[in-house]
Amino acid sequence: MRCWRFLAMATAFVLAAQVAWCAGLGAKDVEGFIGAMQELKPYFDQFADEAEDEGDGTSTARIMGDWAQSLKQQHEIEGMLQKHGFTFENWAAVSQQVTQAYMAIKLGKDGQDVLGQMQQSVKEIEASKDIPAEYKTQMVAQMRQSMAEMEKTLATSPENQEAVRPFLSQLDTIFEWQE
Repeated sequence: MRCWRFLAMATAFVLAAQVAWCAGLGAKDVEGFIGAMQELKPYFDQFADEAEDEGDGTSTARIMGDWAQSLKQQHEIEGMLQKHGFTFENWAAVSQQVTQAYMAIKLGKDGQDVLGQMQQSVKEIEASKDIPAEYKTQMVAQMRQSMAEMEKTLATSPENQEAVRPFLSQLDTIFEWQE
């Protein structure tokens, strides 16, 4: 699940910087993001390996805060970001936008249609005669909560998605996306 670990790394910048959402993305923003991520990825991988991150949600969440906070103290990271046209603060906002647009494309209706799959799962749970009623209610409630979170994740402007779309193959490599 290195893809999820790396997606979490990108959003860690947002948590560390606590910045406001910036204006829409342009090609230059996405190109800068890709260049910076190509340089930052080895730092994250090393940090994650040293912290014995197994790549699952629990261990990744454990190290994200520490890593993101340590980045602010690393002047070398600031230099890398500046080389690609970013301050730490605008890098965080652009990272969030690129990551969210990428996820919307890959997991949205034109990609894996995760919400459609989740809706189908709810229908199957509700129709199942093998699941006791009280468990069905719990399972459906959990699925609907997950669907609401996924809707938030996939909610990004069509303009940002179109800015990211020409760079999908490069972003697949960065996020270690595997179909």
